[in-house]
Amino acid sequence: MGLISACATTSNSSSAGDVSFGEQPENYKEIVAEFLKKKPTRTPLDIDNIEFLNEPNKFIFDQLIQEQFGYRACALVATQNAKQSRDFRSLRAHFFLINNGKVIQHLHDSGIVSLSDKFCNVQMLAQESRIANAHLAAAEVVDEHGFKYITCQTSSKEVFFAFNSDKQQLIQQHDGETVAQFDITELTDTYIVAEAPEHRISINRASGTLLHQHNGTEHQASCELSSQRKF
Repeated sequence: MGLISACATTSNSSSAGDVSFGEQPENYKEIVAEFLKKKPTRTPLDIDNIEFLNEPNKFIFDQLIQEQFGYRACALVATQNAKQSRDFRSLRAHFFLINNGKVIQHLHDSGIVSLSDKFCNVQMLAQESRIANAHLAAAEVVDEHGFKYITCQTSSKEVFFAFNSDKQQLIQQHDGETVAQFDITELTDTYIVAEAPEHRISINRASGTLLHQHNGTEHQASCELSSQRKF
């Protein structure tokens, strides 16, 4: 892994002359599943529950003086014993390079050496995937009053917000009671900024990071869009 480097590109040319990335692999999930079924492994993989993190995009795999071209797909794959024992430490990141319906390169976490971000920035892609799924499930996270729900985890506790873009309100609740109410001063695709006397909250909608500023101090939390009902 230490000798391998790669870069992403949308270019159709290289120092080697004309290249081919192949056709866009619309059936990439089936291609990957079939590849893993035929690949020998010490521990059986849970192929029926692969979590794909991105739509395949053009990628140049650069290994020393050799370049390979295709479409990159990143995924999280668990072992079958992890599913049965609920040991999710066996969840591994995988990189697949697909060209004309075949996997031509495959890299993955070994458990000792992690997959490089050069191939798949797993943390970022997983966060983007969760946000995309939250948007797809918008009907489930909006109640009759037009509120969405945000749960945030600090180092010591969970913080819960009700968020209404039409009313420009961000309401903090605890144990069913409103403990603070903020006016939204900035609302974009990437940020929610809300303020109250001596308080300022900024939520990065891409990373899910919340910063709470109060009397010169700053606290951070990790947040996600949540359904109102999970029981």
